[in-house]
Amino acid sequence: MVDLFKNWISVLLCLGIFITIIKLVIPKNNLRKYIYSLIGIITIIALISPVINIFKNGDMQESLKTVLSNFDEQDTSQVDTEKYNKVKENAVKESFTQSIKTDIKAKLEEKRIVVKKVEVFVSENYDIQKIEINIEKVNSDTADLSSVTQIVKYINEQYDIHYSKIEVIEEGA
Repeated sequence: MVDLFKNWISVLLCLGIFITIIKLVIPKNNLRKYIYSLIGIITIIALISPVINIFKNGDMQESLKTVLSNFDEQDTSQVDTEKYNKVKENAVKESFTQSIKTDIKAKLEEKRIVVKKVEVFVSENYDIQKIEINIEKVNSDTADLSSVTQIVKYINEQYDIHYSKIEVIEEGA
């Protein structure tokens, strides 16, 4: 089947070269329109010859099955590629949020604040939508940051995230 199309394309290329040479050589007289008509008929025959050969050989049904199976394989591979890209993107996003969570927790623990849980909500284009931080009740004697407001300000300074996107929940010890 592939050989048939290769041969067809080579015939069309040779025909194109032949037509170009004929157009350059023929004289400009009344015979010119008949030569162009003949070239047109030859071109039409060259274009439809593969279809005629397929019908003549009786391979039409087999050829259609081959073409349709190739389309099915391409569709499946495209779906697999899209599925793979989605899984890869989710893994990258999860890694991104996990590294932010770990970093926030480490920075707050450096300031002697006990962090119970950190949640980071990220949009499709990796913009941080919201950060929720659950901490134990701040003891001003042991912690460097003595209030929730100071913690929010500290996170804002460290990550350049607007105050409205940072929520610190203080839980009793």
